[in-house]
Amino acid sequence: MPRVDRLIIGIFGRINAGKSTLMNLLTQQETSIVDATPGTTAGIKSSVMEIHALGPCRILDTAGLDEDSGLGEKKRMKTLAALEEVDLAILVVDPVQAFLSGNTRVESFVGEKCREMGRRLAVVFNTHSNSASLLEGTGATVEEIIEQCRGALPDRAGTPFTELDLISEASAGPLVRFIASARPEKGGKVELLPFVGRNRPVFLHIPLDEESPDGRLLRPQEMAMEYLLRMEVPIGLYRTDLKLARSRSKTISEPEREKFAGFLNSIGGENGVQLVLTDSQAIDVMKEWVPEDIPLTTFSIMMIHSTSGGNLPLFIRGTEALDGMKAGDSVLIAEACNHDRIAEDIGTVQIPRKLQKVRPGVKVDHAFGREFPAPERLREYKVVIHCGGCMISAQKFSARVNRLAEAGVPVTNYGLVLSWLEGADTLRRVLKPWS
Repeated sequence: MPRVDRLIIGIFGRINAGKSTLMNLLTQQETSIVDATPGTTAGIKSSVMEIHALGPCRILDTAGLDEDSGLGEKKRMKTLAALEEVDLAILVVDPVQAFLSGNTRVESFVGEKCREMGRRLAVVFNTHSNSASLLEGTGATVEEIIEQCRGALPDRAGTPFTELDLISEASAGPLVRFIASARPEKGGKVELLPFVGRNRPVFLHIPLDEESPDGRLLRPQEMAMEYLLRMEVPIGLYRTDLKLARSRSKTISEPEREKFAGFLNSIGGENGVQLVLTDSQAIDVMKEWVPEDIPLTTFSIMMIHSTSGGNLPLFIRGTEALDGMKAGDSVLIAEACNHDRIAEDIGTVQIPRKLQKVRPGVKVDHAFGREFPAPERLREYKVVIHCGGCMISAQKFSARVNRLAEAGVPVTNYGLVLSWLEGADTLRRVLKPWS
């Protein structure tokens, strides 16, 4: 199914400021455990839901940033990782709690990190019916301590805020309206295949192998089909047996090639197909079988263009780092999903094997799933080779790119690398449709 673009909302602040209470108010259920015991939120609590005023959302409830312990530091690192991937950071402040603590370090820290990361910040002051009575004898008013907390923010004037009693059900509506008003503006939609027209067919080459799941296609293949069907573009699907196609025996490989050519010609009609979109692992075959006058590119390049928000040039530049690799250099192959890797897996088998042939002595490490190294660790690598990112949100992918930029490490992509391994002409060819 096509990926749903969700507004990612992160909830941040001190221990017991009301973060989990806000989460439960939004979700209208006990998504997060609320307890006066410090450190109740052990990690990141996540909830996916549809809110009418906001659309599809993912809400992240994080641990308090002021917990002092070894475990507290681990929670803090997870909280900062969550801050990297949000669209909107909600800082929950109990103004009385902050005032009585004698400092606004947490509020200032969250504000500075949002500024550094370019994340939108909004503040919810969690005020209670007894807030004023708790200040008796201090000489301070609730209004004054709220202004003191706002003064700790790097952009006091530009940061929206509201005052709500988060334990009151009546605050649910005002909270949603506040978030809707504070959310960042959406950027322009990135078209999946922006160069494709409506009338001529597109040929999708999908060589199902041992790693292909039963009963469904991979997400990039489904996304391409859905996109093209909505545009009323005729689609042809074809599977090649790559083992036969790669045979050194012409008696075995030629029948595969002839069947492919026959289908390609049959769906093209008088004007031919406008594009062949292939699995990246088949580019060694497709570069030979697809006539030069037919545009050719890969699903992985399509996905990295989409997931990165149209920033394909960044990954093209990253491919240039492969030219200067030498023995002893380290490469990180990063894949955003976790699955059982068997047979000729692209990330663990195909790319490392082919890299070793053209750059003997290169060291290859892997990062799978949600975990991604910190900038100080990334500096160990000459280049990072990332998958298409079909199973990761655009926000989380952006956070990875930002880490790489901080580390000064170039990044490229599976489809680009597999094309580069086939030679400069092949790389130029798969990029031509995007130019």
